[in-house]
Amino acid sequence: MAKWEAFRQCPGCGFDFASGEGERSCSWGDCPYLPEELNVFCDQCRFNFFTMEGNPPCEDPLTCAEAAEPRSHVENLRTWEGNLRPAPSVTEHPRES
Repeated sequence: MAKWEAFRQCPGCGFDFASGEGERSCSWGDCPYLPEELNVFCDQCRFNFFTMEGNPPCEDPLTCAEAAEPRSHVENLRTWEGNLRPAPSVTEHPRES
């Protein structure tokens, strides 16, 4: 298991690392504990490659020289978020006669 897969948010933190929204339980701008492998924001303009939202100064954020690293983290973040969700429970329904 990669180190980023074991990452857990601080207690009380409601910040959504994918959307960049939500309430933090601290006063940090960026989470100092977030592994780099889960960072999907451009370091230059903060464009979000997970949601494809932002106001990049470049013409095409997908071909920007700064895009390669955060784009490579998108799948990691999807995997990390998927691992946080509890497995769906199977509910048995009584058979109708």
